[in-house]
Amino acid sequence: MIAKLSIQDLLADAEKQAGKFSWEGTFADYLRIVGDNPNLSRLSHRLIYDAMTAGDGSDSATGERKCTLFDGKIFGLDDAIRSIVHYFASSSRRLEIRKRILLLLGPPASGKSSVVALIKEALEDYTRTDAGAVYAIKDCPMQEEPLHLIPHEARSRFFDEYGIYVEGDLCPRCRYNLRTKYSGRISEMPVTRVVFSEQEAVGIGYYVATNPNPSDASLLVGSVDTSRLEGDRLDVAGRAFRLDGEFNVANRGLVELVEIFKAHKNLLFSLLGLTQEQLIKMDRFGSVYADEVIIAHSNQGDFGAFTADESSEALRDRIIAIQIPYNLKVRDEVKIYQRMLESSGLEDVHIPPLTLPVMSTFAVLSRLVAPPVTQGMSLVEKLRLYDGQWVSHFSQDDVVRIQRHNRSEGMTGLSPRYVMNRLSAAASSPDVSCVSPLMALDSLWRGLSENVSLDEADRARYFGFLHDAVEEYNRLAIREVRKALRERFEQDASELLAGYVANVVAYSQGRVSREIEAAMVQIEVNVDVREGRRKDFRDGVYSFFSQLTAKDASYDYTVHPALRHGIEERLFSSEREVKEALSKRARDPVERDRRRRATYDRLTNSYGFCAQCAEDTIEYTMYLLEKGKPDSKATMRTSRDEGVEWLWELNPVLQQPSTA
Repeated sequence: MIAKLSIQDLLADAEKQAGKFSWEGTFADYLRIVGDNPNLSRLSHRLIYDAMTAGDGSDSATGERKCTLFDGKIFGLDDAIRSIVHYFASSSRRLEIRKRILLLLGPPASGKSSVVALIKEALEDYTRTDAGAVYAIKDCPMQEEPLHLIPHEARSRFFDEYGIYVEGDLCPRCRYNLRTKYSGRISEMPVTRVVFSEQEAVGIGYYVATNPNPSDASLLVGSVDTSRLEGDRLDVAGRAFRLDGEFNVANRGLVELVEIFKAHKNLLFSLLGLTQEQLIKMDRFGSVYADEVIIAHSNQGDFGAFTADESSEALRDRIIAIQIPYNLKVRDEVKIYQRMLESSGLEDVHIPPLTLPVMSTFAVLSRLVAPPVTQGMSLVEKLRLYDGQWVSHFSQDDVVRIQRHNRSEGMTGLSPRYVMNRLSAAASSPDVSCVSPLMALDSLWRGLSENVSLDEADRARYFGFLHDAVEEYNRLAIREVRKALRERFEQDASELLAGYVANVVAYSQGRVSREIEAAMVQIEVNVDVREGRRKDFRDGVYSFFSQLTAKDASYDYTVHPALRHGIEERLFSSEREVKEALSKRARDPVERDRRRRATYDRLTNSYGFCAQCAEDTIEYTMYLLEKGKPDSKATMRTSRDEGVEWLWELNPVLQQPSTA
């Protein structure tokens, strides 16, 4: 039994943690510390890159550092994350790229703020470790790098002897204190350890350009105490500059600029000076050196207006724009919603296993560019292909080619925030304990009527997405029941996969018998692998699983899209068999009841259904199969004004859609 932590122990531990980061000494003491550990003198981009990759080691294949900071937290933005990590990897080596603004460009709720929040959190946490310790001149509002005390003429020798690169100059406050309090004795200047904190405005700045009119740059470059403007210019700079702007706060760390292009031009010019020269320009009193990462985000419309302005050319040249589009994979969209649900108040409402995939289908469809007719692919097939599912006559190699011609894909459409709002609306309806997929879709559709930005053409498109999402749900519902109807489905699927892979290995080694060939064909026929393509298909499977084996990676039958489809079609009962087994008009009611109960038990015990949605899914599947139309027309009827009437006449037990 674990002993209960006493109040005294809790307080002692808290005080110990608080004092863990307290260190104070002189500049002479700091020089000895940094001499033993030159890494402490790193610049902001290197510090943040180290924070992002802390504890990850390096990739054995490339030798480059891994970055797992975003794993399990950001989904569907793999390309963007790679670009962001590459930016920091390059800028950490003091390359010219560090003098660029990192602009995250995307629609609302695409994940821009979430990406920056994780970077800031990593930076805060890292400065609380020994490896990420940051030291600064005491009482400096810009957490000044103590090495700035070294005169310029001595820095080259310092680098030659210690390999420590020093960049930058003292801020006016530290220069004033050195001259007046310490009479130029740099060895006596006090140095302390600092921990970055956005909440305490240390090392992390934040600015939201919500009002396009104000031109006062003090919010960024700091304010001035007008009562101390008398005297020598250097004294005035040291006494009157508060150095309390967001650029000052962010020195040696990062500043986040939200909706950057809504800012007044004067503020953008201040940003240009910081970017180009690493200087915060102070009106009438020179400038202040600052070393910081600038991360901005904006939407496509504001960015387009900015780039169209000829006067923005200088700043445009200092921007590296990385698109942060909406996610385009259904499985990743589901993960986004699951993560959002973790902090929601819907614990008392059940979300069936198919509800989030169906809502994700509707959302992702709204973000995709319709494929041209010449491509021979429907929009739903494109959605499935992007999601890593098997699509006849196409492969995952086609995804790269398709996306190359649709670079702006994902920059428009429904946001995850909208979807979650509509899920909450459906779940908040009276007497709702389980939000069925069709109830969720109905809520999504009803919510669109409140969107004043949608014209008739948009509503027609979204109406088409609703039809496609319903048909996808119909397909998934039937699939779930077919799977649950078969006893030992997962075990049988694993055995089929293992057998097929073993047969492919034998095939690659020239050991093929009639039985092996027949066993492989039984799977391949379900994924349209004709005789002329069998060798290429089997060689691809052999290479795929050889790589997994080399990595000692675990997997199940779903790991390979084509084999997953082939195995499921091999094991699933046909729709006709499902109807005969579960229909109320079955010839053997006793056997029917047994199989129905077994199917119900597997849905609830193994696949995450509750009692209500398990029964609903079975009833709905039988409704579709007995209706003979497992498509949207069997589920919904539409009117000329694009209203939706859900058809429940044969299913009194099914939930009625929400009216929220």
